[in-house]
Amino acid sequence: MVTSTGAGLSTRLRELRRAQRLSAARSAGSTRELVVVAFAVGSCVLIGIAVLVAITLLSSDGGMTGLTAAVGAVWLAAHQVPVTVSEVTVGVLPLLPTIGIVAAVARVTARAASRRSRSDVTAVVLAAVAGPLVITVIALALVMDGSTVVTVGIPNIAVALGATVAVHGTGAGIGLLWAHRSDPAAPRLRDVVGAAPWAPTALRGAAIGLLGLLSAGGLVVAGRLLWRWDAVGDLVATGHGVVGGIGLTVLSILYLPNAVISAAAVLVGAAVHVGPAGGDLFAASPGNLPPLPIVAVVPTAAPTLAPVLLVLTAVAAVVTATRTPFRGLIHAVRLAAAIGGLMAIAMVVLTWLAGGALGEMGSAGATIPAAGLFTVGWWFVVGVVVALVRVALPSTRRDLRERAWHDDLAVEDHDDQIDGWADEPSEDADDLPQDSPQIPADDSPTVDIDPEDAPQRAPAALVFADHDVDDGWDDDRWDDDRR
Repeated sequence: MVTSTGAGLSTRLRELRRAQRLSAARSAGSTRELVVVAFAVGSCVLIGIAVLVAITLLSSDGGMTGLTAAVGAVWLAAHQVPVTVSEVTVGVLPLLPTIGIVAAVARVTARAASRRSRSDVTAVVLAAVAGPLVITVIALALVMDGSTVVTVGIPNIAVALGATVAVHGTGAGIGLLWAHRSDPAAPRLRDVVGAAPWAPTALRGAAIGLLGLLSAGGLVVAGRLLWRWDAVGDLVATGHGVVGGIGLTVLSILYLPNAVISAAAVLVGAAVHVGPAGGDLFAASPGNLPPLPIVAVVPTAAPTLAPVLLVLTAVAAVVTATRTPFRGLIHAVRLAAAIGGLMAIAMVVLTWLAGGALGEMGSAGATIPAAGLFTVGWWFVVGVVVALVRVALPSTRRDLRERAWHDDLAVEDHDDQIDGWADEPSEDADDLPQDSPQIPADDSPTVDIDPEDAPQRAPAALVFADHDVDDGWDDDRWDDDRR
């Protein structure tokens, strides 16, 4: 018996030590994963920036002077923080690096959040934001230290920290939503926000419309580059050599999302400009342009067939309206207004991000208020027109009648089911005499009854016994007593 007790105790001790080792390994793995989330993307971006800056400085025979300051400035520029060089502030910064950072953070965050419960995702999001903030503080210190050697201005610290939180917080939020997209226990975003039942449909329609509009803008940019290929070649030649031409080409690729967003704004009716040069689909004004191949897409002469491009905008709006579920005219008008409003907000934000200050040349980008106003007008008007056409179609009216008929049947079945369980008097209750005795309620006054006047209860033997057995009771006497 003693041996058995000792063996059981040793088994428990081994299990306890094994559980402690597993807990320590799990804790170490969790900490290591949070460190990866915090610094993996930022470290890779910082190393890539250092390599590109070093190659640029060596190819320009400028030496390695100011390397650290340039690395810090490029890190801030990748997070859309305006950079000042030689007292010239550049706010029009390429969006492609920022989009790449958001996508990388979303991927890393989604992978880490999918292995954790919903109560632990806060640590993942905080790690995804805290690590880049540390790198941003280091980049600010590098720029401040190098400002005494090179002519690099010190950016606004609050703007730098806020932009870092916005970029990496957006990526972390996207990754978190993607990791729990199929989790049935996760709360739905519509329930958390408290949005209307039709809000997801409007959000989906706005995403379709925005994707269609940006795709049309990409087609316009590609066609414009092919149409002005000679001008693009001349601008690449301003790099004075192969290395310079490659650098201008890479920089133009980084600015490609900015050009697509500006082209989408032009397609809805807004004007775009780069310094004094620019225009819209109906007029243009010439001017000096920076030596960058991507600016060849900017209209500098009055276009002839440019208004035909409005067909692309109409097609994108019609596709959005036709892919939206139709449940009646009022519902369609409401969805058209919601989709137009959401797209207008998105276009205002994107246009603001794609433009900015351009130093001595003034500013660059599309007209922000016009982009938002014309976008909501296009998608609302086209959505209402498509809804009216749908109402006029016989097939649509037939579908609406069938849907209403099925809804009425469902409501009637539901009402019948409820009526079967309702505590209401039945139709047979109306046939009862009005002077029938009523059962007093619980709060009715009590009445004292003499025990001799109380009704006598039948003996159990009479109720349960066989009627053929003579048990000594007289049935006639029992009936008289009962009466």
